[in-house]
Amino acid sequence: MMEISSIFVLIFLAMLLGVITGAIAQSKGDSFMAWWLFGTLLFIIALPMVLIMPAKGAGRNSTRKICPYCQSKLASNVMKCPECKRSQPDVGAATVNSWERTVGGVDEVAKWAKEHPGEEK
Repeated sequence: MMEISSIFVLIFLAMLLGVITGAIAQSKGDSFMAWWLFGTLLFIIALPMVLIMPAKGAGRNSTRKICPYCQSKLASNVMKCPECKRSQPDVGAATVNSWERTVGGVDEVAKWAKEHPGEEK
């Protein structure tokens, strides 16, 4: 029969293992407490699940962007700024260099100016 002290040691170790799953889940944008409890009770199942779980929002700062025209903060999936009503330039793939992005941005401004003659911000 196990002594009471060895039972407490096993419970403590299970709680420490739960911290691992909770910390990983929190870094991916999920609930620390829920994953801590799940990891404490079923670590062998919780660890692989939390490791393959996709991150929510793919990062905290990547879900927001700044409008290049009016400098207002937008969600990353917005195609038209709600403040200045301008279409956001398509930056394209990561292989597009900064010169191409600059030219694309200027083209968007020229396009907007042609569509809205006489309007000023």
